[in-house]
Amino acid sequence: MSFLKPKVYTPPAPPPPPPPAQAGEEDTQRAAALAEEATMQQRKRRKGTGATIVAGALEDTSATSPGGTPTLLG
Repeated sequence: MSFLKPKVYTPPAPPPPPPPAQAGEEDTQRAAALAEEATMQQRKRRKGTGATIVAGALEDTSATSPGGTPTLLG
């Protein structure tokens, strides 16, 4: 009973993608040098005072608060 089935349009398959471009020897060497340099810079980078979170002002707060120095909890 094929006359009871609706006709379904199936689009043709898309063409295959073009093959990837081959990297030259010079490009490969340049990419390796950049990757090594980035790795060395990342190893040199250290978490120090730039990563410290300061909770309050650095001025003298001993007159207003009995604790003295500000903390993360207040």
